[in-house]
Amino acid sequence: MLTRTYEQRLITDLFEPDYSAKGILREISKHSWRIGMYRRQSWGNWLHHMAPYAGRMTPAFAHWLIRICSKPGETILDPFCGIGTIPLEANLIGRHSIGFDLNPYAYVVADAKMDRRPLEEHINWLTKVQLKTEEVSLDVLPDWVKLYYNPETLREIIALRSLLEKEKQRFLLGCFLGVAQGHRIGHLSKHSALTLPYKPRDDDPGEYKAVIPRMIQKVRRMYKNGIRLEPCGTVKLADARKMPLADDSVDVVISSPPYFDTVDYVSANRLRLALMGYYGEKAEMLRKELIQDHETYPIEMEKACNEIRRVLKPGGRCILVLGDSYKRKRPINTAVEVQKILDKIGMKTHGIIADKIPFNRSVQRTPRIRTNRGIDRLDRIMVVTNQK
Repeated sequence: MLTRTYEQRLITDLFEPDYSAKGILREISKHSWRIGMYRRQSWGNWLHHMAPYAGRMTPAFAHWLIRICSKPGETILDPFCGIGTIPLEANLIGRHSIGFDLNPYAYVVADAKMDRRPLEEHINWLTKVQLKTEEVSLDVLPDWVKLYYNPETLREIIALRSLLEKEKQRFLLGCFLGVAQGHRIGHLSKHSALTLPYKPRDDDPGEYKAVIPRMIQKVRRMYKNGIRLEPCGTVKLADARKMPLADDSVDVVISSPPYFDTVDYVSANRLRLALMGYYGEKAEMLRKELIQDHETYPIEMEKACNEIRRVLKPGGRCILVLGDSYKRKRPINTAVEVQKILDKIGMKTHGIIADKIPFNRSVQRTPRIRTNRGIDRLDRIMVVTNQK
């Protein structure tokens, strides 16, 4: 069961929602997610804190969009789900959810949130597991990865990851990636950022950090708000340009597609990806698969938009949150570029609402909002319907 505190937070809309495009635009234009409890960084279920991800939608904003754009029982798709913020929040408030992502790190964390088991089952597994570190060789790992860890800690990390994958401990694998890197005492690496890892200090001694005790602490934190054991959602490692869904099978799409040449999702998560085996040539191949290159972005996004139109029911609602890009310090309104694609394929854009990203000195939580010219950084919220 969820705790009463979290259930109380779900009672946030004291109005009868208008699910028409006009009604959704009207609610978005109020920017209500910027006030009250929605502003709290700790808002929502602790599962949202499993692991970080650059440029992700905040849980509070995801909750707010889901409430005003969808009805209970409807199916919500996020074709670029990242670490699963939309699928999880939709799941928690009574919607069926589907999430896809091509980034293996993001997928593992998103999928972990759908692996619902009693807390005791996870704790028992961790308590009984035996890590055979003597069988682990660090020779295959890049030297730059070894800089972040005490050698014995790194052997435990590799041994545990192998066991988690072998025994399909999906929830624990997501928690493992969450503690693998960071700056707090519960993290396994030397002092580093939560997302883009900066190089450890030369004088950092790299003290040994036992993996299992930190994993147990992490799992207990994830259950602080309680977890419903019956997920009504699925997450898959899949391409938004070739979605494994039937035509007309989704009621609502809510997504924040990849930013237009502003976030390298491989570099930003390179340490965790390396621990999963994605480094060197394998990491480069992954980078080429993702939609993030400036030159090919419009072409690849058109493929994804065509797929969204295919799987979305006639009249279905689509909310896209797109970040502005910058080329030679000049802003590019990505939403305008995507609207051209949507117009071309027969989807109707009813409006675009600008949302200024609030300043936050923590790079891990919010990107810097100022360019060298001092221009505020904006997100654009698009309200679209499928005109089949």
